[in-house]
Amino acid sequence: MLFNSYVFIFVFFPLVLGGYYFLNHKEKYSLGLGYLFVMSLWFYGYFHPAYLLLLIGSILGNYLLHRLLQKYPRKIILILGLVLNLGVLGYFKYYDFFVENANAVLGSSFLLKKIMLPLGISFFTFQQVSFLVDTYQGEMKECGLLEYGLFVSFFPQLVAGPIVTYEEMVPQFRDGARKSFSLDYFNRGFLLFTMGLGKKVILADTLGKGVDWGYQYLTLLDSTNAILVALAYTLQLYLDFSGYCDMAKGIAAMLHMDLPDNFNSPFQSAGIVEFWKRWHMSLGRFFTKYVYIPIGGSRKGKLRTCGNALVVFFLSGLWHGANWTFVLWGMLHGIGYVVDYLCKPLKKWIPRKLHVLITFVYVTLAFVAFRAENVTQAFAFYQKIFAGNFGRPMAELAICMVRTELSIPWVLNRVAQNAILCYLYLGGIFGGLLWLIWGCKNASKKASECKFGYGSACACAALLLFCILNLAGISTFLYFNF
Repeated sequence: MLFNSYVFIFVFFPLVLGGYYFLNHKEKYSLGLGYLFVMSLWFYGYFHPAYLLLLIGSILGNYLLHRLLQKYPRKIILILGLVLNLGVLGYFKYYDFFVENANAVLGSSFLLKKIMLPLGISFFTFQQVSFLVDTYQGEMKECGLLEYGLFVSFFPQLVAGPIVTYEEMVPQFRDGARKSFSLDYFNRGFLLFTMGLGKKVILADTLGKGVDWGYQYLTLLDSTNAILVALAYTLQLYLDFSGYCDMAKGIAAMLHMDLPDNFNSPFQSAGIVEFWKRWHMSLGRFFTKYVYIPIGGSRKGKLRTCGNALVVFFLSGLWHGANWTFVLWGMLHGIGYVVDYLCKPLKKWIPRKLHVLITFVYVTLAFVAFRAENVTQAFAFYQKIFAGNFGRPMAELAICMVRTELSIPWVLNRVAQNAILCYLYLGGIFGGLLWLIWGCKNASKKASECKFGYGSACACAALLLFCILNLAGISTFLYFNF
């Protein structure tokens, strides 16, 4: 089930809100949590019912390991848990990738299984790995099976994060003050959900049409249009993923709960080190605590620190998908991170605004590999960008990104035939979005600071209505693929 769908907005979520608050009002708090758990299973099973068994089995198996670790805190039990979790993830996500590469290297002919990736498996696997490690280290208090099941399956963050911890969620499930309806939380959540939906439906999906066209007709692009397509994808990915996280936080807030921020205006970062403190923050936190620090972190000199960072970024790239393009993307960020770390004394000589621009350009170039279907296409795209054959923006690219409500022959013909209109349209899109990411606060801060009065309520309702009217072309969130 998608947040940006009629069934979620008009059926599923009203049932969640009504049932959950009704049971809490009747002081049936355990039933309320159970109701949320069942609805979360429905939410996940709606995508593919067969994989609901995988999620339930993962919850039961990891909870059993948690109880064993509490009673017998042995490293062998933790290793067993890690092997099982990462083994399941590896089978579903990487089996065909490893077999395909083995066939290429060894000349073998092992058959590919074409396994369909279960939604959210990368996220809920890491969440449960962190739970087991924390249990082994004695950081975990008592947790009931229902609380644990809801902690893993809580539907706002189940399929695309953020990756939450026990301390962030389970105490909220137990907090009696959060059982009652809060108008302040609901207003803030409603605003945040609407802004996230707008990011996805109005902005990200519009950019995505241009990106798809650009990668499909790569041979037609000159340097100018290749740069525009690369820029469009960077903005699309950010608006799509941060829009999802805004919606997830908004849904949780309407249930009187808080999810952690996953983005903090990342494109306002001056350097790759700062970028990864602002982008996909929950994933960065996971790798820092459970990989980077255990292998030495920054405690053993600069050379070891750089090596540890490269290991983390290699794994981060591989986590995103079973394709060498993701490894390439991860290593580009790793190299950028190391250079930024080693050149820290020189950063004071670079004006911050210039450093922000340099960082944004580097991140945009790295995302070319992230979007490419294979490494060959990625390098072909880089060749287009650096060829130096600059021309005018292509009308076909502009037409792809004309909003559906404007897609009438008169408008399309004008854009196609009038170069000035084409420039103005593309300039308005990219100029407006760059102003948005560089000059504005992120949605979470805006929602927390907004005084929800009559004017803001009407504006929010109008935006929600416009988004709902544009749900005919429903598309999945990009990070559902990871």
